[in-house]
Amino acid sequence: MGILTVFLEKATNLKDEDTIGKSDPYVKFELEQDNLIFDHDMGEMKSTTKQGDLNPVYEEEFIFNIP
Repeated sequence: MGILTVFLEKATNLKDEDTIGKSDPYVKFELEQDNLIFDHDMGEMKSTTKQGDLNPVYEEEFIFNIP
C-alpha cells in the first residue's frame, strides 16, 4: 500500500462567478484508478471554503491511501 500526500497552498486571481457578492471558493480532489472495464474510486476530499476571497490561502494537506 502507498500514500499520496497533496499539499494545497493557495489559489490566485480566481474569476468571480457569483452574481451577488464574491465567490466562495473551495478545492475538491477525487482520486480514481482508470481501468479498461471497471474504475476504482480511491476517495474524495474537499478543502475548507474561503468566504468572499478570490485569492484564497489554504495551507491544507490531504492524504490518500493507495492500495
